[in-house]
Amino acid sequence: MKRPVILSVLLGGLLVSTSPAQQANPPQQTHTQQQTADQRHAGHMHAVSQQASRSVAGQVAAGPHGGSLKQAGTLQLETVVSQAGIELYVYDSTGQPYSVQSGRGAASLRIVGDAKRYRYDLLPDGKGGLTASVNLSKIAGRQVEINLQLVGLPGLARSGVQLKEVATVPASEMQLAAAAIARQKICPVSGKLLGSMGDPVAVDVTDDRVFVCCAGCVDAVKASPEKYLTGTPGILVSSATKEDAALIAAQKTCPVMDEPLGSMGNPVKVMVGDKPIFLCCKGCVRRVQAEPEKYLAILASQGIDAPVLK
Repeated sequence: MKRPVILSVLLGGLLVSTSPAQQANPPQQTHTQQQTADQRHAGHMHAVSQQASRSVAGQVAAGPHGGSLKQAGTLQLETVVSQAGIELYVYDSTGQPYSVQSGRGAASLRIVGDAKRYRYDLLPDGKGGLTASVNLSKIAGRQVEINLQLVGLPGLARSGVQLKEVATVPASEMQLAAAAIARQKICPVSGKLLGSMGDPVAVDVTDDRVFVCCAGCVDAVKASPEKYLTGTPGILVSSATKEDAALIAAQKTCPVMDEPLGSMGNPVKVMVGDKPIFLCCKGCVRRVQAEPEKYLAILASQGIDAPVLK
């Protein structure tokens, strides 16, 4: 069982451009990459195997660096798209690495769904590839279309080689966690909004992961994973009792209808996880069941934070 890890929620923006073709303020190229090719694949100088270079029906062949491998005339071109930029590796017809030291290239990138294009130079990186070092982290998870042009290689015609590639910029662990937290919204143990108690805590049980509002909820998930790993808190409905009088007085109004509690009879008690919400009538229950995070947020905005009931 893995230890819980506290994750900060990072929300990436989108690339913004101001004109088509060559942009006034495109994403800037950098002199270093976040991940170099040799770090990602220690065996990157190995020849492309016949198995790797052969496309399987419905799948894209993968090259030694984990990129997309496509045939371009007598050459095989491997395109690697990461948050650190774009890399291009060239292999001959037998799958052996092809020297690109004298080569030059260009990559024209367009985010799918956007008409704007960004152009980057592909230059030899001294490690066997041509690289455009550009920060693509802000469009992680987005699909991009890249037109590649390669010239200057021995034996190539002056027009060079052209290739179109469609890829998805991979998301980092933090970005994947942020997306999962945004989908889950609330803690399945306490019913509190994720983020309302500080950074959400990730709890891993075997191959499953769920986020809770604080370290105090971790043990509950570990003790009853089948209850909490759905990521959705249990919602129980009952009538309020005399023991709930103090909580009803503190909440005062129904978060659905904004009516005083008690004005329509005995309040209805809805437990979202271990957190109570009081409603004016049974007609409001379905709305809370459909969007519990919405009504928890309403109470939180009013400064109402009822204690967690075990």
